[in-house]
Amino acid sequence: MHLYRKRMLCFSMLVAIFAFCACAGGQKTTAAKDEATKPAAESKSATLESVQQAKPLNTSFNNVLFEELKTTDVIKKDYSEALGEFEKSVVSNLKSKNAFARVERDTGAKLPGKSLRVGVKIPDMRIASFGARFWGGALAGNSFMNVELELVDAASGKVLRTETISSSNNAWGAAYAFGSSDRSLPTDMGQVVAEYLYTVVPGKK
Repeated sequence: MHLYRKRMLCFSMLVAIFAFCACAGGQKTTAAKDEATKPAAESKSATLESVQQAKPLNTSFNNVLFEELKTTDVIKKDYSEALGEFEKSVVSNLKSKNAFARVERDTGAKLPGKSLRVGVKIPDMRIASFGARFWGGALAGNSFMNVELELVDAASGKVLRTETISSSNNAWGAAYAFGSSDRSLPTDMGQVVAEYLYTVVPGKK
């Protein structure tokens, strides 16, 4: 009986160490370490409803053109697929509004009508890996994205507005859903950013 207890204790310790290592192995950028440990209630998370309260610009535009997304080399390496999902989500959701003649990547080509250039920068993000969420649950921390937008009149080069939009999931909710909100965060964030642009940029076809 004594030997059995010792074996069970060793097994429990191994499981705990493995879970800790899995949590530590969740992808995160250096600047995100402190943010990942914050309780979900402390993180301000944008929603479709919150961005719909933003004040529109005074000028309407025919076209919305996206500059190449800017981020760190670490984020490009760790989250290349997530970044692609985010960009695709922003463009497809904004196109679905049917408010602009063109919604596409800025190639430098001159288009009919007025064009708005949108600069997008992601200085920090973190998405808990499936392994970290599976073994660590809520202890794997929150997944989040911080997106900085710069809206520029393409004709004049004038910066009309800058905005930072942040979104994070709830670590406990993500654990309960087996990480589904971690995986959907880039797509969901793309929808929020598209809704913000639709709200603040008066369109005209």
